[in-house]
Amino acid sequence: MATPPGQALQRVCPHCSTISVTAERHCPWCRRSYARRILPWIAALALLQTALTIGAVAFLLTSFGDALEAELDDQVEVVQRDFEREIDGLDQRVRRELRRELDARLPRIAP
Repeated sequence: MATPPGQALQRVCPHCSTISVTAERHCPWCRRSYARRILPWIAALALLQTALTIGAVAFLLTSFGDALEAELDDQVEVVQRDFEREIDGLDQRVRRELRRELDARLPRIAP
Protein backbone atom coordinates (compact mmCIF):
# COMPACT_ATOMS: atom_id res chain seq x y z
CA MET A 1 0.00 0.00 0.00
CA ALA A 2 1.46 3.34 -1.06
CA THR A 3 1.76 6.20 1.40
CA PRO A 4 0.50 9.59 0.21
CA PRO A 5 3.24 12.21 -0.24
CA GLY A 6 4.07 14.25 2.84
CA GLN A 7 2.68 11.70 5.28
CA ALA A 8 4.99 10.26 7.94
CA LEU A 9 6.19 6.68 7.72
CA GLN A 10 6.78 4.19 10.46
CA ARG A 11 10.53 3.65 10.71
CA VAL A 12 12.84 1.48 12.77
CA CYS A 13 16.12 3.08 13.75
CA PRO A 14 19.02 0.80 12.76
CA HIS A 15 21.06 2.11 15.71
CA CYS A 16 18.73 2.22 18.73
CA SER A 17 15.96 -0.06 17.31
CA THR A 18 13.22 2.43 18.25
CA ILE A 19 10.08 2.48 16.11
CA SER A 20 8.99 6.01 15.21
CA VAL A 21 6.35 7.55 12.95
CA THR A 22 8.29 10.39 11.35
CA ALA A 23 9.20 11.94 8.04
CA GLU A 24 12.55 13.14 9.37
CA ARG A 25 15.85 11.76 8.14
CA HIS A 26 17.12 11.28 11.70
CA CYS A 27 15.78 9.23 14.61
CA PRO A 28 14.03 11.47 17.17
CA TRP A 29 15.49 9.42 20.02
CA CYS A 30 19.17 8.96 19.22
CA ARG A 31 19.48 11.65 16.49
CA ARG A 32 21.34 9.31 14.18
CA SER A 33 20.49 8.87 10.52
CA TYR A 34 18.03 6.20 9.39
CA ALA A 35 20.28 5.49 6.42
CA ARG A 36 22.80 2.74 7.00
CA ARG A 37 26.31 3.53 5.95
CA ILE A 38 27.52 0.35 4.29
CA LEU A 39 30.38 1.80 2.26
CA PRO A 40 32.86 2.07 5.19
CA TRP A 41 32.15 -1.54 6.15
CA ILE A 42 32.61 -2.72 2.58
CA ALA A 43 35.85 -0.75 2.31
CA ALA A 44 37.10 -2.20 5.61
CA LEU A 45 36.25 -5.75 4.55
CA ALA A 46 37.89 -5.24 1.15
CA LEU A 47 41.01 -3.90 2.87
CA LEU A 48 41.06 -6.86 5.26
CA GLN A 49 40.62 -9.33 2.41
CA THR A 50 43.39 -7.66 0.42
CA ALA A 51 45.73 -7.75 3.42
CA LEU A 52 44.98 -11.43 4.02
CA THR A 53 45.53 -12.25 0.36
CA ILE A 54 48.86 -10.40 0.26
CA GLY A 55 49.92 -12.12 3.49
CA ALA A 56 49.00 -15.55 2.13
CA VAL A 57 50.88 -14.93 -1.13
CA ALA A 58 53.93 -13.70 0.79
CA PHE A 59 53.81 -16.82 2.99
CA LEU A 60 53.54 -19.11 -0.05
CA LEU A 61 56.41 -17.36 -1.84
CA THR A 62 58.56 -17.56 1.28
CA SER A 63 57.81 -21.27 1.66
CA PHE A 64 58.59 -21.87 -2.00
CA GLY A 65 61.84 -19.90 -1.70
CA ASP A 66 62.92 -21.90 1.35
CA ALA A 67 62.15 -25.20 -0.37
CA LEU A 68 63.99 -24.10 -3.51
CA GLU A 69 67.02 -23.00 -1.47
CA ALA A 70 67.12 -26.34 0.36
CA GLU A 71 66.91 -28.26 -2.92
CA LEU A 72 69.67 -26.14 -4.47
CA ASP A 73 71.88 -26.68 -1.40
CA ASP A 74 71.40 -30.45 -1.74
CA GLN A 75 72.28 -30.35 -5.44
CA VAL A 76 75.38 -28.22 -4.77
CA GLU A 77 76.54 -30.72 -2.15
CA VAL A 78 76.15 -33.59 -4.62
CA VAL A 79 78.09 -31.72 -7.31
CA GLN A 80 80.84 -30.77 -4.83
CA ARG A 81 81.21 -34.39 -3.65
CA ASP A 82 81.42 -35.63 -7.23
CA PHE A 83 83.94 -32.93 -8.14
CA GLU A 84 86.13 -33.69 -5.10
CA ARG A 85 86.01 -37.41 -5.92
CA GLU A 86 87.10 -36.68 -9.49
CA ILE A 87 89.92 -34.38 -8.33
CA ASP A 88 91.14 -37.00 -5.82
CA GLY A 89 91.09 -39.68 -8.51
CA LEU A 90 92.94 -37.41 -10.93
CA ASP A 91 95.54 -36.59 -8.26
CA GLN A 92 96.15 -40.28 -7.60
CA ARG A 93 96.49 -41.03 -11.33
CA VAL A 94 98.94 -38.15 -11.80
CA ARG A 95 101.04 -39.35 -8.86
CA ARG A 96 101.07 -42.91 -10.20
CA GLU A 97 102.11 -41.69 -13.65
CA LEU A 98 104.82 -39.45 -12.19
CA ARG A 99 106.19 -42.27 -10.07
CA ARG A 100 106.19 -44.64 -13.05
CA GLU A 101 107.85 -41.98 -15.23
CA LEU A 102 110.51 -41.29 -12.59
CA ASP A 103 111.11 -44.99 -12.03
CA ALA A 104 111.60 -45.44 -15.79
CA ARG A 105 114.07 -42.53 -16.04
CA LEU A 106 116.20 -43.24 -12.99
CA PRO A 107 118.87 -45.91 -13.33
CA ARG A 108 118.50 -48.98 -11.15
CA ILE A 109 121.12 -49.33 -8.46
CA ALA A 110 122.25 -52.88 -7.98
CA PRO A 111 122.75 -54.05 -4.40
